[in-house]
Amino acid sequence: MVRFFTTLALLALFIELSQAQSTPTSVVSTTPLAQTSVSSQTTSTQKFDSLRRSFEQLSSDQQQKFLQNFHKWQDLSNDEKEVLRERERLRRQKQEASIAEAYQKSGLQLNEEQRVQFRKLYLQERRKLEEQLARETQEKRVVGNAAIIEQLKKEFSTARPVASSTTH
Repeated sequence: MVRFFTTLALLALFIELSQAQSTPTSVVSTTPLAQTSVSSQTTSTQKFDSLRRSFEQLSSDQQQKFLQNFHKWQDLSNDEKEVLRERERLRRQKQEASIAEAYQKSGLQLNEEQRVQFRKLYLQERRKLEEQLARETQEKRVVGNAAIIEQLKKEFSTARPVASSTTH
């Protein structure tokens, strides 16, 4: 699910950047606003090129999956897109709060570079933990379901058939 939202977020950025890329800007003025516009156009172009290179580095299966998600995104209504954006914002807020809490509980005093590394490693380990817990939960669910099925088999195989009254 996280990958889906990440892909959607990347997709939204990709679309916005591609629209910015295709929008010509003919700014000649040297006003601060115009300079900002030129600067943001350059940044957008750089981001677009970076995204394009990243996409090209994906395997063909990954590219296909990305394009499928892109088409799913296009098919969503604006309200559905907004709901997904809001969910992603909330997920990121919770994630950042979790990182901040972990950092605080660690008692470490790190410089900015170390904090970036701490964040990266925390997210990696947290993802591994969440995946492991999901696997364990699924395994327990399978075992539990098998036990329920066996219990129901026994219960219904020893139960007397209910006499049905049929009226013709």
